[in-house]
Amino acid sequence: VPRKSDLFQDDLYPDTAGPEAALEAEEWVSGQDADPILISLREAYVPSKQRDLKISRRNVLSDSRPAVAPGSSRLGAPASTTTAADATPSGSLARAGEAGKLEEVMQELRALRALVKEQGERICRLEEQLGRMENGDA
Repeated sequence: VPRKSDLFQDDLYPDTAGPEAALEAEEWVSGQDADPILISLREAYVPSKQRDLKISRRNVLSDSRPAVAPGSSRLGAPASTTTAADATPSGSLARAGEAGKLEEVMQELRALRALVKEQGERICRLEEQLGRMENGDA
């Protein structure tokens, strides 16, 4: 029920059965009957905090990926300029790390494709067996 109030609302949370039994086992077995002992949920209510939803779209391969593709120019800058990171060994290490992450993702993708194919074939076999059982062939 969408409501703008952050206060406890009795109509949404009526009194409910509490943890205490209304009767002992012997009393119930002897035929007695009693209504449950009700408790209010007001004491357990914790108002929700209004939170801003933050969406973060980040590259799963690398957070330090360059914003511009190599060989392209940005705002009229010459395409042949290199950054300090590209000229240093650490820049080549970063590119090697990205390539390693990409290869890892590709291997996982290949494994998942193989698993999906295998499961699809298994489902087909099971459906065939079920069909034979339903037709009385098995």
